[in-house]
Amino acid sequence: MSSQAMTFGSKTTIVASSSSLRTSVRRNVRSNRTTTTKAQQQQQRRLAIGSNNHHTSSMMVKSSPALRSRIVGKSSTDEDGFSGTVVLDVDEVPDECDVRNPDPKKCEPVRLKIDDVWYDARGWAKAHPGGERWIHFFDGRDATDAFYALHSYGPNGADLALRRLKKLPKCDPPADTSKLPTDRQYEISMGFREFRKKLEADGFFKRNAVKEIWALSQVVALYGVGTAVAYSHPIIATVLLALGAVQAGWLGHDYVHGRGKLCDSMRYMPTLLNGHSVEWWTQKHSMHHTFTNEEDMDGDVMMEPFFYLRHPKDSGRPDSPMRKWQHIYGYPLLSIMYWLWRSHSVKVAFKEKRWKEIILMGLNYVWLATCMPWQVALGSVTLGGFIVGSLVSATHQSEEIMDASNAGEYVDGQFRSTRDAETVFGPLETWIWGGMDTQLEHHLFPTMPRYNYHKLRPILKAWAKAQGILYRSSPSTTIISDNWKLLDKIAHQA
Repeated sequence: MSSQAMTFGSKTTIVASSSSLRTSVRRNVRSNRTTTTKAQQQQQRRLAIGSNNHHTSSMMVKSSPALRSRIVGKSSTDEDGFSGTVVLDVDEVPDECDVRNPDPKKCEPVRLKIDDVWYDARGWAKAHPGGERWIHFFDGRDATDAFYALHSYGPNGADLALRRLKKLPKCDPPADTSKLPTDRQYEISMGFREFRKKLEADGFFKRNAVKEIWALSQVVALYGVGTAVAYSHPIIATVLLALGAVQAGWLGHDYVHGRGKLCDSMRYMPTLLNGHSVEWWTQKHSMHHTFTNEEDMDGDVMMEPFFYLRHPKDSGRPDSPMRKWQHIYGYPLLSIMYWLWRSHSVKVAFKEKRWKEIILMGLNYVWLATCMPWQVALGSVTLGGFIVGSLVSATHQSEEIMDASNAGEYVDGQFRSTRDAETVFGPLETWIWGGMDTQLEHHLFPTMPRYNYHKLRPILKAWAKAQGILYRSSPSTTIISDNWKLLDKIAHQA
């Protein structure tokens, strides 16, 4: 989620992040020497030298001669849950798109539509806290519903993203309208926006202190008791710690999506308890949320060579001899999910020098190594990963997988790609699902507290029926069975 430059109307903001940026800023200073004081030039250099560790060039846009800089941010996580870096506000820059390597392609508008207004986000793309690729993925598309679903807005949130948006330059619609929603999809989206406003007014996005304490206390109890009996009752400890890891994952998932002081303060809980990098996971998971089941976008449906959800002839990706066995090894292989997440987390944290995460992950590994037998440590992480992997894969993978030619608009796409699970084994099963049985509700309203999803379910069903939209839900046993049948079907296709 690195960024380099953004355009706010007539103002350009450049992230101080590399030697290339220092070169660009110095050139800016030289080119504006006639209108910039020596003190301003020195200040410009000092700010530019405060670089971070990202390496991309600075995007520039046309503006007038004056040049002024000031720090407007710092290396931290903003209200939207994304990592930011130190940025510089530069009012005016030379008439070039890239002062170091002019590239006409980089000067082309990046048009996205929000609230029926088209914005040119070419300058903002590199500074987007969620990463540059997001902006380009929405080029020519209506991003309204995804924007409000993922950003902090309304109850428990702030209007930071909305204020940033309003400062972007407006532009004409693109000539190519193939990525825009159909009339029917647009009608659904407009109805959905009114529906969301009603839910906000009815308090569905407000957090409940008692429920928050109850959820956290369960995690603490499972970890505490599991650790206490790790040597005397290792099997019981393995189960308790695995369930603790599952519930910590669901709760951390809620915190990372959520907004407000509580969620901000608890954001790194999954890093401490499960050894997972929040920053790595946020990038991966938010792509899944925004482009659910879209080929070349959603990594959760592109898992070859271990899992084939489409035949290679349909996906265009290479085949593997492993495919014919995937229905046999598929579910057992899910047990390594938490280990994979841990591995990716360590690599990303060290590569990006995320010291806070490195320290918290280190504490987690010290706990695993010193507070329990190695069999309990390995077993609990493996069992926890198997439970989470089995549940999170079931509600999407056997649903429609879309490509660029038939990808739905955000709301339409969520209904087409997501299925709710109706638990059949009572409250214990519902508790294990941790709110992910209401997967459609979560995908449509990811910042809503998860304990409100079951209350929302009948309301959403009624709204979908009134809109003529298919609301998909099946018993949990059927969903898991259908997922296995899909693996079996693709395994036996020639």
